[in-house]
Amino acid sequence: MSDEVKDKEHSMFGIDIEPEFVDGVWTGNVSAGMYEELAGDLSDEDISQLRSVCGMMACTLMLMEEDPEFLTYVKSYFAEKFADYSDDEYEVDLEENKPTVFTRSADGKVITLDFNTKTHGSA
Repeated sequence: MSDEVKDKEHSMFGIDIEPEFVDGVWTGNVSAGMYEELAGDLSDEDISQLRSVCGMMACTLMLMEEDPEFLTYVKSYFAEKFADYSDDEYEVDLEENKPTVFTRSADGKVITLDFNTKTHGSA
């Protein structure tokens, strides 16, 4: 974490995406989890609302898995709004609609995605 972020005196919330590696090679799976750093600046209601926002963001991963039209919409939106975000070597392939498979941890806080599936549950 940068010093700039460490020096902030307000609460922070986010979604962590962690790639899964086996023998130093990415498996195509990712885990998503929510995190928060509370600084005593929010009411219980404020915290609950911000947790809901993070939860809704995390749910978009499952929605993209379950609804190909939603996935296409999100990819298009990203390509349109954030094209300058990435360097020239990165390209959003709107034609590729590679399915993902996800699992959820026992406590429901971590979602693991598998982008390397060939059958997408059809085998």
